[in-house]
Amino acid sequence: MEFCFGLFPTRGSKISWISQMLLCSMLCMWTTVESWSYFYSNTTMDWEHARSWCRKHYTDMVAIQNQDEIGHLNAWLPRQRNYYWIGIRKINDDWTWVGTNKTLTAEASSWAEGEPNNRKQKGSRESEDCVEMYIKRETQPGKWNDERCGKKKTALCFAAACKNDSCGYGDCVETINSHTCACFEGFYGEKCEKVVKCDKEKVTVPYKGSVKCTHKYGNFSFDSSCEYSCEEGYELSMSRPLRCTGSKEWSDQPPTCEAVQCPELSRPEGGSMDCFAPLGPSRYQTTCVFACDEGFIQAGSSSDPLQCEASGRWNATQPSCVAITCQNPEGAPHLITTCSRSSSELRLGSTCSFDCGAGFVLQGADNVQCSGDGRWSRAIPTCKEMECPAPEIPSSGRIFCSLPLSSSASPETPHPLGMVCNFTCDEGHELEGAPSMECDHPGQWTSSPPTCTVVKCDREEVTVPYKGSVNCSHKYGNFSFDSSCEYSCEEGYELSMSRPLRCTGSKEWSDQPPTCEAVQCLELSRPEGGSMDCFAPLGPSRYQTTCVFACDEGFVQAGSSSDTLQCEASGRWNATQPSCVAITCQNPEGAPHLINTCSSSSSELRLGSTCSFDCGAGFVLQGADTVQCAGDGRWSRTIPTCKEMECPAPEIPSSGRIFCSLPLSSSASPETPHPLGMVCNFTCDEGHELEGAPSMECDHPGQWTSSPPTCTAVQCLELTRPEGGSMDCFAPLGPSRYQTTCVFACDEGFVQAGSSSDPLQCEASGRWNATQPSCVALRCPSLEAPENGHINCSNSDPVFNTQCSFTCTPEYSLDGHELLNCDRHGNWTGERPTCQASPSKLSAITSGVAAGGALLSGLSLAFWILKRLKLRKDTFELSSNSDIEAPPQVYKNSLDSLI
Repeated sequence: MEFCFGLFPTRGSKISWISQMLLCSMLCMWTTVESWSYFYSNTTMDWEHARSWCRKHYTDMVAIQNQDEIGHLNAWLPRQRNYYWIGIRKINDDWTWVGTNKTLTAEASSWAEGEPNNRKQKGSRESEDCVEMYIKRETQPGKWNDERCGKKKTALCFAAACKNDSCGYGDCVETINSHTCACFEGFYGEKCEKVVKCDKEKVTVPYKGSVKCTHKYGNFSFDSSCEYSCEEGYELSMSRPLRCTGSKEWSDQPPTCEAVQCPELSRPEGGSMDCFAPLGPSRYQTTCVFACDEGFIQAGSSSDPLQCEASGRWNATQPSCVAITCQNPEGAPHLITTCSRSSSELRLGSTCSFDCGAGFVLQGADNVQCSGDGRWSRAIPTCKEMECPAPEIPSSGRIFCSLPLSSSASPETPHPLGMVCNFTCDEGHELEGAPSMECDHPGQWTSSPPTCTVVKCDREEVTVPYKGSVNCSHKYGNFSFDSSCEYSCEEGYELSMSRPLRCTGSKEWSDQPPTCEAVQCLELSRPEGGSMDCFAPLGPSRYQTTCVFACDEGFVQAGSSSDTLQCEASGRWNATQPSCVAITCQNPEGAPHLINTCSSSSSELRLGSTCSFDCGAGFVLQGADTVQCAGDGRWSRTIPTCKEMECPAPEIPSSGRIFCSLPLSSSASPETPHPLGMVCNFTCDEGHELEGAPSMECDHPGQWTSSPPTCTAVQCLELTRPEGGSMDCFAPLGPSRYQTTCVFACDEGFVQAGSSSDPLQCEASGRWNATQPSCVALRCPSLEAPENGHINCSNSDPVFNTQCSFTCTPEYSLDGHELLNCDRHGNWTGERPTCQASPSKLSAITSGVAAGGALLSGLSLAFWILKRLKLRKDTFELSSNSDIEAPPQVYKNSLDSLI
């Protein structure tokens, strides 16, 4: 505002206050408009790094929209030998705006003649998939050319004015020197912050219904939704909800709730139907009652009455009326039936009478009547053939009945006239009475059934033996048929006969009574090299016989758990018979490389025998050199072994490896880790080198021919801190040795150069993975003194922190910054100022304006100043990297381009 107030004339000026206010308002509005800006890099880089640089510092890489914008960039940007990268790249064979990922259209293209041509350099496989823009080129300036993405060019960027919160519910549209908001449906206002509303009174609640509204942006505002529902038994005339639209109107009229409709019913044939419908015919809550005429019965439904339910269905199927009839009673064998009507007309009240043919008798009522439930009043009778009662079967006997071949009796009749039954008794029983009888008219047997009685044996023949007992069981009575007598003996005694005595059907016992005798054990014999002494009170080797065993000198008892054996009641000795075995020790031969010398042969190493030991060449004895056979059949000391001579385990160098092997001719045991003749070779891990003998051999008498070597990390050339920067190194294996990592950083105002890798690492080859980087001072563009002014800089080389001050010649005043600093990015902190005529000189220019045209002159002066200011802004330095005036660009929500 100081700039605006500085334009007011001094007292006595002929410019009216209206002109003054108009001029000041125009100038103030013009200098405070927000807009987007262009920027470009001070260094060249490949396309990927150029885009990353734009996105890191600004919004993105420039996207071209129209020819005016192309012309402006061509006029404003300084000429670069390698031109400028722009935001277009080939993706899946389509040229694409990378900011929006949209395909480039033909209308938006500005290719140079003959481009794109994907012309590859000789020997290169890289395609030309990125786009550069010709700036200030002698031919076709502002046009595009496809180029290899790995080439280095100047990055061309833009910074958008639209922010994420610029437009609440709308798209932020950037235009020249301004931006506007394109509101979404249902929103309005300068920042699309207001929402339209619909009339709340139009949302009415229907009879027998309810409504529930949800509001996304406020009560009854845009996109509010009102869902309708009806009570049980009612349904909506329209199912979709009401929605508040962007035109402030509801999407539909409110629906109504109507009673649900059930299918229409009809009166059944042979009956009647009476309905009550409070909400309309066949609608919800309608009730219908059905009745059948006399002579008919209701069928086909599980309910009466029927009711229309809330689901729109009847609670059951509609009933029907069926005529009442009884089933034809004819068909029973030998039954004679006489009915009052034909079989197809046997309805309510019809009667039938019954009789039987010759030789049969009626079983049941002689007449029946058809009742109201369609059943006969009584059960239909049957005709039964004459027969005798079932004959009684005697206990412990059997019956066999048969008919003569000439009989015509029914197979269903168990005992018809003419049947003959014969009787027999079970084993051990006798028949008493007539052995047969016949069924005679009028259904009686010619005699009574006989009986069966059991036979008996002589009980005096069952005697008790010495040292035994007897136990008898009786099935049909004491000592009668099938009685059984079991015999048993006391412990140590056994029967000659094991089967029991049984009373047979011939009234005799099956055997003579048995006797009890002492049990017999197997006969024993005197062991070889020993003796046996026995005591037998009941006979040799019988129950209670005891035998004692003993071994001669030089022998030991074996093969039994006891030296005293006894014949037990089971007929077995209480243990196995012992034997006498000569005392011997096991042959000590068999240990590898062991040489033994014994006082007796291997089969006669008895008590007192001795053995001495030694080892073969190249082996050493481990244990005693002499042993003796003891009384328990064991050697007096442990049998020794022979161990192969070997070297101690070699030390494995740190960061190294060892590989040991034996010559093919070696016969060393695989259990010996480092035997004589083994050769061990050493290697170092990557990045290390061997110091010492690379191999050694295990030699007699178990010593290595040399000491193990060591592994040390390789050494890289020592690095130094770059001028204008710093260096920080991590050296786990020692300074400048393998795996040392150094990170470089440049001081403020310097930029790193000279290396493609950061950090640097000492590799296994003893060389750094890249050359050491250096720090190069950033320089700001050269400044010149303004017209009618002077410049004074603190340093002839415009590096970081260089200050340049500006002054104007008399009668001119400085417009802009008096002091500019070169910042750490290589940019001046502001634009170069200009020298403007002083107010007294401006008054002299305006004093010649006629009084009668004061207002017109004031306006002319304002436009003249605006023109001068615009001209000044259009002639900024070519090295400037910002722009105030720019052609229109359009972005949605600050990021999305419409291109």
